[in-house]
Amino acid sequence: MNTTTDLLADARWLCATAAVGSTAAPRTGWIPAWVPGTAAQAQQQAGNPEALGHDYDGEDWWWRCEFTVAKAGPHTLTTRGIATYAEVLVDDIPLIETCNMFVSHQARVELPAGVHTIEIHCRSLQPILERRRPRPRWKSPDLVHQNLRWIRTTLQGRQIGGVAAPAPVGPWRPITLCPADVPLVRRTRLHSECATDGTGIVEIAVELRNVDNTRPVLVRVGDTTATCRTTQHREGTTATARVELGGVERWWPHTHGPQPLYEVAVTVDGTEHALGHVGFRTISVDRTDGAFALLVNGVRIFARGACWSPTDPISLQDDRLRQHLTIRRDGGHNIVRLSGTGVYPTSEFLDLCDELGLLVWQDCMLAFFDAPDDEEFAADLRAEVEELLDSFAGRPCLAVVCGSSDAEEQAAYLGLPPEKWVAPVAAELIPHLVEQLAPGTPYVRSSPGESPLPSMVNAGPSHYYGVGAYLQPTTDARRASVRFASECLCMACPAETEDSIEGVLAQRRLGHHPAWKSLIHRDAQSSWDLEDIREWYTQHLFGLDPIELRRADSERASAVARATVATVFEDVLSEWRRPGSGCAGAIVFDGHDVGFGGGIGIVDGHGRPKAPWYVMRRLMQPVAVMLTDEGVNGLGIHIANDGPGTWDGELRIDLVREGGSITESTTHALHVPPPGVSIEMAAVLGEFRDISYVHRFGPPAYDVVTVSLVVPEGMAISQASFLAGERIRPIDHGLSLEAVAHEEDEETWRLKVSTARFAQWVQICIDGWQPEDSWFHLLPGTERSMRLTRRADALPGPPRGDVTAINAAHPTRIAVAM
Repeated sequence: MNTTTDLLADARWLCATAAVGSTAAPRTGWIPAWVPGTAAQAQQQAGNPEALGHDYDGEDWWWRCEFTVAKAGPHTLTTRGIATYAEVLVDDIPLIETCNMFVSHQARVELPAGVHTIEIHCRSLQPILERRRPRPRWKSPDLVHQNLRWIRTTLQGRQIGGVAAPAPVGPWRPITLCPADVPLVRRTRLHSECATDGTGIVEIAVELRNVDNTRPVLVRVGDTTATCRTTQHREGTTATARVELGGVERWWPHTHGPQPLYEVAVTVDGTEHALGHVGFRTISVDRTDGAFALLVNGVRIFARGACWSPTDPISLQDDRLRQHLTIRRDGGHNIVRLSGTGVYPTSEFLDLCDELGLLVWQDCMLAFFDAPDDEEFAADLRAEVEELLDSFAGRPCLAVVCGSSDAEEQAAYLGLPPEKWVAPVAAELIPHLVEQLAPGTPYVRSSPGESPLPSMVNAGPSHYYGVGAYLQPTTDARRASVRFASECLCMACPAETEDSIEGVLAQRRLGHHPAWKSLIHRDAQSSWDLEDIREWYTQHLFGLDPIELRRADSERASAVARATVATVFEDVLSEWRRPGSGCAGAIVFDGHDVGFGGGIGIVDGHGRPKAPWYVMRRLMQPVAVMLTDEGVNGLGIHIANDGPGTWDGELRIDLVREGGSITESTTHALHVPPPGVSIEMAAVLGEFRDISYVHRFGPPAYDVVTVSLVVPEGMAISQASFLAGERIRPIDHGLSLEAVAHEEDEETWRLKVSTARFAQWVQICIDGWQPEDSWFHLLPGTERSMRLTRRADALPGPPRGDVTAINAAHPTRIAVAM
């Protein structure tokens, strides 16, 4: 860290567009801009109605600001990332030139006292794309221009299909200017490992400038301090140390244990400088017989989470990062995948993943194209990957580094032989750097990959769209023998209802309105999108015509659409999470929407969970129960236990007839060691019952079967239901849903929901409040209690809203207990 003030910290930036090939900043057309930020952000903030549809790669863009130097002397200019071909000038003198948006640069400049100007010139990509270059071995149908494979920039806004977004141009990462003649402490290496005897080992190297070389340099890791070895060189001093800590606490993903972190600091000239933190864990992959299972500290885990892309595709900034990642943690996720079409994470992102217990699957930004086999390209990529891996130094969250995304799959789909699938940089350069800079970190050459064909899912990590784009029944989740779904369950889902102008408009736009469709992913070569896919499942699962639903009742059509996605998630994730499944992970595509409407995210554009989030949360909690239809064998009961010890409690089975009442209830003692057990319901009941209504000897004896895990205190901590016969229940005018809210404190209320008859897919709809649970089934004559937490957008006063169910005739207004 530098111990002085950044001269650009309070700078007021401006930006302007210029003709392609401009050599000087334009005289007019300047508008306020933000750094870090993009041209699209500046245009949007300036009120340009065409800001999101503008071709930012088709013009030159300039940024400028003035700053004041109080004391003449040498200064260091640092850029953390500029998109994409850019030049940085101070007082018209070029200091930095870059052609990679993912790489940082530094330059030293002598500045006299007074006012100075810094300019950033981002060149149009059009003439660069039009240069003649060697042809790829195969052409990508996903790129707006084939020569994008040569340019180290994000594919966001430069991809055919997907969700519409502007191409990022400009200084999207911070720029700093600091005096260079003051003390500087900068970490150049930090590596942690956990020995088999429980010893934690930390290796550290620090670069020091303008410091007193006569005093010892100390490094502290947690409560352990050591003296560094120092080496003098022309530009300053390098201090190195190896610190050993006995009996360190292991870091775990939050689903399996705590997240102890150890502060790292260095003391120079009597002043301590924080350098971050380290965590101690082991990470490996079991690849036996085609498996792909992550082992943390030697324990096999079921990895579950969602893909990550910029939450604000316009600015590439995120001022709600903690909120977004906490929602994932609270949803039972323990892994997040940063896929290869986005950008690399910030240090804040990684700090939060370490703190919250979220593993990171990190793709390199090579997606959907044949990466060039070229020395200059490889050298540029080397610098990029080295900087990426340095950002993960010492962090326990890093789980997997992946060389490319969808690249080998694209080549295979085009009919090329296997030797033409693989990019040399993904097969040689990147794994070499991982072994060198992040030793022991599992590496995957491409996702999907490690199977005989990238389209196959029964070996290695795969992109499973059998249930989804390929319109297979949900039973295919087991039939396909998925081993690890590094992408899956991609299906458009409407956001929860919202009592606002935006919410009303979204409701009316459901279907084929352009504003609605702009948020829904579509593959480059398809004539359908992921809303069409969901509507197929509405017909397949429920026997309902979504077109007629939309024409007759758009509100119910939205509810049925959400119920469709919830049902698909429940079917598939129950198959994969159950003990005995060969699947060791499910990463949903995608984690969040970038606008409010019907996108593919499981969290909407306002940061609110959608229906599948709630389903995933219940199924992915550390101890969870699932039901599966085993055909003539009846129902399978599966209890997953992430451990570390045996779970002791009771299994309660409730049988409901005609939705009216619980006609039979039975309990059984359970002892569930990790990772869980599977039992047949028939064996539990001890006699023949056509519970799943597969034998069909007359009408069904029961139409709802529910199993619950009950702790000794009598509370059910997990519940799963099976509906015999129709998978969506008809409207029940005698449901009698009731909901009463009680205040616990200023920020928290408790909501109690009850029903006279079976309520299917109960939904809690309260603007400004986050319910602890929603999209659940409620048995007749029972009550469910949940916490309501105030969100930042909540109106003053108690929670106001409704509770409804997919089979309710009308919503029930929430009563407030005084």
